[in-house]
Order: sequence, then structure tokens, then C-alpha cells
Amino acid sequence: MKHWGCLALLAMSFAAVATPATPVLRIASLHLPQDGAQWKQQRERILALLADLHPDVIVVQDVQRSPDTPDTACWLASRLRYSCEFITADPPSHPLRRGSVVLAGLDVLEDGITLLHGQGQLTAAGMQRARLDRQAVNIYIARIVADGGDGVRAQQAADLLAWIGATDDDQPSLVVGEFAASTDELVRQLPGFQPARRNPSPRRSLGTGTSGGNLRRHGLDVLYQVRRFADVAQQAVELAPDAADSTPLTLGVMTTLRLIGGPTTDQPAP
Repeated sequence: MKHWGCLALLAMSFAAVATPATPVLRIASLHLPQDGAQWKQQRERILALLADLHPDVIVVQDVQRSPDTPDTACWLASRLRYSCEFITADPPSHPLRRGSVVLAGLDVLEDGITLLHGQGQLTAAGMQRARLDRQAVNIYIARIVADGGDGVRAQQAADLLAWIGATDDDQPSLVVGEFAASTDELVRQLPGFQPARRNPSPRRSLGTGTSGGNLRRHGLDVLYQVRRFADVAQQAVELAPDAADSTPLTLGVMTTLRLIGGPTTDQPAP
């Protein structure tokens, strides 16, 4: 009996070694300083902070591009050696273009962009299918902060959900975004996705300000499929106070998730 017991323990130990660890994904969702002087003053510290956190993907919301505006997000991408993609509904001919920028430190397999509609208001959403170890994961980027009430937001959320259904290819998917909806409204509009920050403070909703009608906004977050991700954790991304300021500079949040299975990419391991 002792002999068989030893064999059983040995077999279990080999099985534990042979079981591959499921990959972990780290995503930062940020606002960068839009004031040129503040950006120049803080950009090296922001770069050092992100290099230390080492997110796999960084999404920068509410980016403004013009001939007179520095390209802050792609400046970071070039120094972190990440790819940089601008997602906007504004045509290149516009002197001022607004949108989101996704910086990827992963191997991007596919990407795409679509428009979200709502009573004449257009915003752009993007998608990158990236390879994390040997697992493909869909990262959707959206900013649903349209004025005009919950009807406009509901239409844009419906467009986003339909696009996800048409493009996800049954791979694990998440949405990195900024959302004007309350948390309850957001969960209703995007069924199947769970906000990583489930109970944001009514007085401090990241990425949205704190006065008037903004009190119930959900703000910056990552929405994930519960059946495809686990061990979800979130931390604030902020600069410690320096000599010029007595309070931390809050940039956003970083969300860490573990994949719990699903289809893998067809590419062989390197």
C-alpha cells in the first residue's frame, strides 16, 4: 500500500508540473495631462511609473491631436517600445481630433475600428486581438460619455455589443473604456461584462470630475467576461506628490486579470 501511495503522489507532482500556468493580463486605463507645461514637467516621472508597472496594454482616453498639441501617448509608446494606435471618429482633415490611443506591448494579431451612433453623435471604438503567451484575447477600446441622456449611451452601448458579437471569434474579450453611465446602467447595457471596479465611490469616479451630474458616472474601468477571467485586481495609477504639488496626480487605474481558459491561437509557440 505504501508503494502505491508513493506512486500516486509522484504522479500528482508530475501533473502539477505539466499543467501550464494560465496567463495574466495587465491593462492600464489612463488620462494624461493635457496642459502642455504640466506634461513637460511630469512626463519623465509618468514614463518611469509605467515602466515600473509594466502593463501589457495602456489605453489613454480623451486624447486631443492638433498641429500645436504634443503627441503625449505616442511619445510614451516610443520610449516604452509599445505600438501606438489612435482611435477617432474625426477625419484627418479636422484641425483638432479627439479620441483614444491604445499602446500595446503584446503581439497584435488583428485590429479594427467602428463607429458608435446615438442621435447624430458619433464616437469611435477600436479592437485589438493580441497574443498573450499562446492565448488570443480581444481588447476593445471605447469611450461612451455622450451627452443627451441614457438613450444616447444605450444606443452606443448596443452598437458596441453588436460589434463585439460580430468580431470576437469566441476569444476572451474585455472592454477598456470611460463610461458616463452609472454602474447599474452600465451593467444593464453591456450584459455578460462585469466592471472590475464594481463599487466606485460616488465622490471620486476616476476620469470624470466630481461636480453636478457627474457624481454617478462610472468613469475609467475595464469590463471583463466573468466566464473567461478570474483573480481580478485593480490599483490606482498615480504620481506621488513632488516639490511643485502637495497632492498625488491621479492618472487612472491598472487592472490585472487571469485568463481561465478558452481557444488558443493557431501560431506555434516560439
